[in-house]
Amino acid sequence: MNTTVFVMETEIQFVTVPPELAALVGEADPGTRIYRQEGTHDEMVVWFDALCEHIGGSVSPGGAAVYAGVTRAGVHKRLRVGKLTAFCFHITKEKKTLFGGKKTLKDGPIIFIPTSECQDWRKELEGRVARIEATKSATAEDEAAFEETDGDEKDERGEFLDNDPKDKRRKHFRRAFPWEDI
Repeated sequence: MNTTVFVMETEIQFVTVPPELAALVGEADPGTRIYRQEGTHDEMVVWFDALCEHIGGSVSPGGAAVYAGVTRAGVHKRLRVGKLTAFCFHITKEKKTLFGGKKTLKDGPIIFIPTSECQDWRKELEGRVARIEATKSATAEDEAAFEETDGDEKDERGEFLDNDPKDKRRKHFRRAFPWEDI
């Protein structure tokens, strides 16, 4: 059930989404492995239970940083370039507007990253460090690995995770304000 990608001497096993779970977890953002779904609180519970049953343990982006031994910005960068899987759920709620129309309010996502991918990432980094220590000189490929964990000042807080690309095309959606109950 896992896809294997070879990176140098280390195997990274990405969690795969079987066809029967694809409708539940949603589709991936273009060029990434960030799967998004939206719905009510009750739908989130069903989504979460199915996700836990399929992928096992999972952590938040901050937890992934600690688990893999990198910075949060490193996690965000790896998510943005498609080298880490994330499952996001946006809670939504219908609300009447001042003039009787309807708007759908959308909350920021609840994000889960599989711990199995964090473990593989940590092993990959430990392997690179061991090779550098053994040779006492870094190759260009190893230097690039360390740059991967450096922060991206442009999006250090990971706002790209909060913004669903599909929302740009939908007029009736707007981001919920922090004081609005969803």
